[in-house]
Amino acid sequence: MNGRKRLSMLLVAALITTVVSACSSGSNNGGSGSEGNGGQNVKSTDNAGKTAASDGPFGKYEQPITVKSVLSTAGWATFPEGETWDNDNRWTKLYRETLGVNLKWNWQVDSTQYDNKMNVTIASGDIPDLMVVSKKQLNQLVEADMVEDLTDVFDKYAMPYLKEQVAEALAPAQKMATYDGRLMAVPMYGGDPRDSLVTLYVRSDWLAKLNLPEPKTIDELVQVAEAFVKQDPDGNGKADTLGLGVLSATMGGGSMGGFLNGFHAYPDIWVDDGAGQLMFGSIAPETKTALARLQQMYKDGLIDREFGTKDYNRLKEDVVSGKLGIFYGTISESALIAVDLIKNDPKASWKAFPLPSIDGTPAKPSVGVSVGGFHVVKKGFPRPEVAVKMMNLFLQKVYGEDKFGTNNDLQTYAWAENAKYAMHVLSPVQGYIKDYNYRLVRDALAAKDPSGLNEALKNTYDLVAGTDGSDPEKWQQWWIHQPAVSPFEVRDQYQLQPDGVVIDKYFGGSTKTADEKMSTLGKMQNETFIKIIMNAAPIDEFDNYVANWKKLGGDKITQEVNEWYASNK
Repeated sequence: MNGRKRLSMLLVAALITTVVSACSSGSNNGGSGSEGNGGQNVKSTDNAGKTAASDGPFGKYEQPITVKSVLSTAGWATFPEGETWDNDNRWTKLYRETLGVNLKWNWQVDSTQYDNKMNVTIASGDIPDLMVVSKKQLNQLVEADMVEDLTDVFDKYAMPYLKEQVAEALAPAQKMATYDGRLMAVPMYGGDPRDSLVTLYVRSDWLAKLNLPEPKTIDELVQVAEAFVKQDPDGNGKADTLGLGVLSATMGGGSMGGFLNGFHAYPDIWVDDGAGQLMFGSIAPETKTALARLQQMYKDGLIDREFGTKDYNRLKEDVVSGKLGIFYGTISESALIAVDLIKNDPKASWKAFPLPSIDGTPAKPSVGVSVGGFHVVKKGFPRPEVAVKMMNLFLQKVYGEDKFGTNNDLQTYAWAENAKYAMHVLSPVQGYIKDYNYRLVRDALAAKDPSGLNEALKNTYDLVAGTDGSDPEKWQQWWIHQPAVSPFEVRDQYQLQPDGVVIDKYFGGSTKTADEKMSTLGKMQNETFIKIIMNAAPIDEFDNYVANWKKLGGDKITQEVNEWYASNK
């Protein structure tokens, strides 16, 4: 998982425990620990073998152990005065005072160089006792019998809430770290995959002004886009507003993925082909149908002429400047974009919608399964449970010990000083799980009873209960907790359906052929889709793309994926 997505997952929690208007850049910057180039890795010594671990998820070592590590840094991160990557910051103090673990760093490297440095470390045979590696590196270490089996220590030391999450939302991540039924690493959990789904965002004040229907179908969405372009929704007398805001990416915030989902197409993930095998969603016939509709919208001027060169930041500029009133987005990113517009135009209003469908079958958002890395323990290391205990402590401080957020301290250890500082990146062990903050605050507001909330959520309750949405500084929190318009409510409704979200069925890591070919195939996909949408190629060019995708490595990758699938169903 890249840093932007990982930070966005934490923003989901932060959005409903503190006002985060100051951290809009957080959703676009990388954090440490991303798979292949961002992990922070730990080596622990045994103090002559005399140290014994106390039982329990947060048991403190009777005598401190020294944990030697390699450190990945990120240039974008800033911290309060007196705290740095390698000094005695709040996370090193926490691990020392709570667990009896003294952290020391052997070397530091920028996150962009981490993967190469770790490859050299593994090749030398002198690996740390506890470290974060990519899936490819994990495969190598397991095959070489260089890492500890963590099955038993996880069963013994993982806190109950983590086990509960692993049995549900985190099951795919746990399976990625499992070989022949044995847990060989503690994943850097990426949270519930469904939390990263996209929804549709529409300027509801423009809908009301132009007397337009709320878009439930693709045809209604196109109708709204056309009106937003041609009927001057901002009332300035100029033809300067845009239709549907989409990027050339097929997954994530601002992407065309949500539109494709409306045609029951699921790009960039592996889905059931109906015959018990997996197929790559980007080459499905439904994808071609969706691209044809986007091509027609582009011809009709309903998609920005600069579509092929636009990135996320430029789409955000269009929204904030009041030019764009429809886009697909993830929950955390979109809430940040929306509030920036409200600060410029307090009369504007937004509503989140389920994905419009091309037919009578409800559209389902698609999501991938990502893990930011894998915490492994060197074979023979006498204290393998340290990885589990450190994970427990990280999750406790960021999320709490249960769905009520008991004992969490998000505003100290994750988004400090009203989200000015991203402190969680300093922790050498990281993971992201499902939070229930929205449901807890929403239900408390409905009942007008905050007694069951922890302190942080009570602050959110008080803020929302004390405003009517007219204050731009408080609008974001107010909007999030209005079920009639909230993207969190849309997400919850999808998640309450047993099969409401299409989740990538392949989570075995990159295959051998994918390592060699997928980058080229992805570039070909992006170029082909852009040409089709911008009418630089006919829609039948999609068929050539599919044929070339298969010939240039796709068929072999599909074979490898299905070999994994057959043994991991």
